[in-house]
Amino acid sequence: MSPQLTFARNLLLACTIAVSVANFSLPISVEAAKKTQWVDSPLPVESQVALDRAGKFLKSGKYDKARPIILSTLQSAGDVPKCLAIAQFTEAYAFPMMEVRRQCCVKALELCRTEDDYLLMALKARKYQFFEVTRMAISKLIENAKTMPQLYELAKRAQEVALNDVAHLAMEKAYTGLKSQDDAFAYASTCKSLGIDDLMRKAIKQMIDDEDESIPLCDLTLNIQRYGMRDETRYALRKALDHTSKDLPTATQEMAKIAETARMVNEPDVKARAEYFVKKGNLMLRQQQQSEVDQRAARAARERASLDAARAADTQREQSAGFGRSDPSSTNTQTQQNSHASTGY
Repeated sequence: MSPQLTFARNLLLACTIAVSVANFSLPISVEAAKKTQWVDSPLPVESQVALDRAGKFLKSGKYDKARPIILSTLQSAGDVPKCLAIAQFTEAYAFPMMEVRRQCCVKALELCRTEDDYLLMALKARKYQFFEVTRMAISKLIENAKTMPQLYELAKRAQEVALNDVAHLAMEKAYTGLKSQDDAFAYASTCKSLGIDDLMRKAIKQMIDDEDESIPLCDLTLNIQRYGMRDETRYALRKALDHTSKDLPTATQEMAKIAETARMVNEPDVKARAEYFVKKGNLMLRQQQQSEVDQRAARAARERASLDAARAADTQREQSAGFGRSDPSSTNTQTQQNSHASTGY
């Protein structure tokens, strides 16, 4: 072979090797420039290219080679959506990539800053069954909500994304901040709108327990009727009945108020019992008044009898004193006779 042909062959071989080496060592940025971006993905193109490379290893079952690539991509993720996008990429490979998904969720939790971030994190962690991450996200949500409006808003938003337990925890924390009856009514209304009946019943019962007088209890009964809790309505009426029946003669008007309230809330048995107590109270009042009249008459009779006895005793004493003394006129006459006899006249 001539030297010219040898040189041409070597030159062609060198060019072929150079092209092959260049293809194998092509930087990711060059590949990214040629790649079509994933639809609606928050990840940059470089991360998508790296995950594509990891995906090839995953499809062939080479999880040990894919794991470092995914973790390296995770280190460059700077917000919650990117971390969760990487976690979603590993969903198709189930258990072998579970620890990688866990690390994605843990880093996403560290990057959470807003209520939306924590809600999203709680949903994703629950989906992946990383319950410790879910618990930490929920704890942060409850901890960051400090005022009643914030807790109410958190409860509403949590229910919108089917986190009913978060809504319940938020309302439980809000219950500890109730300071007045107006706060309790607002709380009960919020619970009713969210369907949290147990906490609504708890707030209403506490309002009833805080009242001891019958008239305020009747007013409270009318106010809680709109919540549709008949047990609490009857509980308030029974408490008013028990309190008023202890002093029937002086509480007839209060018992009549209870009867009227029972009629308004359609509790006929309570109304009938209250009306019975009204009649009983009126009867007891009349008996008490008659007893007082009889006692005054008896006392007056005793006073008259005592006065008459005293007068009779005085008369008897005066008469006894008159019969025991000599008559003054006869005593003077006898004295004059004695003096005449002694003088001789």
